[in-house]
Amino acid sequence: MPPSAPSNITRPPTTAVRSRRLSAGLAAVALLVGSVAAPTPASARPPADALKIWVPTGDFASSSFERVPQVTPESVPTGTDRQLSLTTVRGGQASAQIAVASAQDLEKLQVQVGPLKPTGKGGAISKAIQVRYPAYIPDDRGGMIADPLREVDRVDVPAGQAQPVWFTLAVPPDARPGTYHSRITVTAHKVKAVEYDLTVKIADVTLPPVAERDFHLNLWFQPDTVADQAGLELWSDQHFKAIRPYLEDLASRGQRVINSAIAEDPWPVLWPDGQWRSQTYVPYHSTVDWFHDGEQWSFDFANWDRLVEEGMRAGVGPYIHAFGLLMFRGYQHVVYTDTRTGQRVDQEVSLGGAEWRDAWSAFLVAFENHVRDRGWLDRTYLAFDERPASEMQVAIDLVREVAPVFVDQIAIAGSASTDAFAQDLSLNYSDVDNWSQEMIDRRRAEGKKTTFYTWSNPAYPNTVTPAAPLGARVLSWLSAQRNLDGYLRWAYNSWPQDPYTDGSYRYRQGDEYLVYPGKDGPVSSIRWELFRDGQDDFALLDQLADRGGQDHPVRVAALAGVEPAATPGPAAYQALLDARAAVVEALANYPTD
Repeated sequence: MPPSAPSNITRPPTTAVRSRRLSAGLAAVALLVGSVAAPTPASARPPADALKIWVPTGDFASSSFERVPQVTPESVPTGTDRQLSLTTVRGGQASAQIAVASAQDLEKLQVQVGPLKPTGKGGAISKAIQVRYPAYIPDDRGGMIADPLREVDRVDVPAGQAQPVWFTLAVPPDARPGTYHSRITVTAHKVKAVEYDLTVKIADVTLPPVAERDFHLNLWFQPDTVADQAGLELWSDQHFKAIRPYLEDLASRGQRVINSAIAEDPWPVLWPDGQWRSQTYVPYHSTVDWFHDGEQWSFDFANWDRLVEEGMRAGVGPYIHAFGLLMFRGYQHVVYTDTRTGQRVDQEVSLGGAEWRDAWSAFLVAFENHVRDRGWLDRTYLAFDERPASEMQVAIDLVREVAPVFVDQIAIAGSASTDAFAQDLSLNYSDVDNWSQEMIDRRRAEGKKTTFYTWSNPAYPNTVTPAAPLGARVLSWLSAQRNLDGYLRWAYNSWPQDPYTDGSYRYRQGDEYLVYPGKDGPVSSIRWELFRDGQDDFALLDQLADRGGQDHPVRVAALAGVEPAATPGPAAYQALLDARAAVVEALANYPTD
C-alpha cells in the first residue's frame, strides 16, 4: 500500500504572527502571571502583616463557584474568622479557593496544607488536598480572567493584584467517615504567616469509581492540536506518546468515547472570503489514509488503529465514534492520494452523487471488515454533527445498502428531528424548550442513549470561560433532571494558536477547549474542575435512585431545588449545596455495602 501522504490543508490567514509552539505559550504564561517576577527592592517589601486574604463568596464551601477579579476589590469578605470547612464523601472530590493580595509586591507566595487528622481514633489522610494557583489570561471581553490552574510551588503577586489559591480535596474510597482537621498556612517572603483551621467532614457514603458510574461523557478530543503545540510530526511515535496524558485525563473523568476523524477535515465552515476551511485553528486530519488509482479505492487504517489502542489503554471507552461520512455544514469533499501521480487531491463531491457514493461505499465496506477483524465492530459507531434529517436519510440509505451492520450504530449530535436514526443522540441545549420528555424517556426504555450538549450558547449555564464557574457544575444536574444519560461537548482541546495569550479562534472563549496545553500533558482549568464536581453530584443522585428509586422524595426535592439557568449568586450557591447535602444525608441512612 502506498505510504501516507502529508496533509496540505492550510489554515486561514491570521492578522498577527505569533509563535504557536508550546514553549512560547508557557513563556507567555510566565510573563502574564508573574510566576517568576523581578526581585522587589528591600525598601518596597511589604510589612510583616501585609497579607490580605479572603474567601471569594464568604463561604469556603461555595468559594469555587465564582472567579476572583485580578484587581483587588475595594471591599472583600475578610474578617478575623480563620475557620474553613468542607463536606464530602468517600471516593469524592471537592473544590474550594481563597484569594490573597497585598498593597505591595509579594514574593514567593506559597500555600501549604497539612494532612487530614481525624477527631478521635484513626489514621491521618496525607496528601488529600492539592494546591494550585489559577493564572490570569487575557479575557476576550477585555481585562484578564483566571482559568488555567498552575501546578507550581509558589508565585509572586504584583501589588494591588489578587492571586486565587485553588484547593482540590480528593478523599480515598476507604477513608474512615467522620470529622478531620488540617491547617492551611499562607506564607510570603518577609511576611508574617497566616494560618487557617480546616475542618473536613466525610460522610458515610462512598462514590463508585469513575469508570463504574452511569454517566455517558463524550468530549471530543483532537489529537492534531497536541502535535501542533509541541511541534511534533503528526502521527509519529512522539505524537502518540504526547497524547497519552490527555487521554488519561479524559479517562479519569469517565470519558466513554474514543472520537476519531476517518476523513480529512470533517468540520469545514464557510469563511468570509468564500472558502470552505476548518472551523478549528488546527484542522482535524484523517486518521485513515485514502488512496485511489482512478478505479479502485484503498485505505490505510494504521493511525486510526493506534489512536483507538491508545484510548483503550488509557481507559477511555468502550465506544468508538468515527466522523466524516457527512461533513459539517453541508459541504462535502473527499481527500485522497492519487496513486498514479502521488498527488494529494481534495475533491468536492455532491451528497448522494455518484462520486460520493463510490468513495464512501468502498470505505464503509473496508471499514466494516477492518473493525470486524480487530474485534471492535460492536463498539464502533458512525458519528454525525448537526446534520438535518434530510441529509441523514441519504447517509443512512447508503449505510443500509453497503454496510447495514452500522444502521443501529449511529451517533448524532443535533436535534430531536434525527431521533429515529440515532442509537446515541445528543440534544442541542439551545433547543431545550423544545425537548420532549416523552421522547427522552422512551429512548431510555428502548436502551438508547440520550445526552445533551452546549457550545458557545447559551452564555450560561456553560463551560465557556466567561461563564460563572457554577455553570459548569450544574450541567450534570440538568442531565439528572431530564432523565438524560450524560453530556457531550464538541471540543476538549481544539486550541487556538496560543490559548494563554489569545483565548479563542472562531467562537466564544473556552468553547473550543476545557484544558490547556502543558509541558507534560493537560493543564486543568477552573471550568474543568467544576464540571468534575458536578459529575460527583450526578453520581450521588444516581446512587440514591438505585437505592430508593427515581421517585425518592429527597431526590425529587433536590432536583427541583436546583435551577441550572438561575442567575449565579448566593441563592443559587446555597440551593445547590443544600440539595447535595440532602442527598448525601439520605444516602447515609442506607446500610453500607
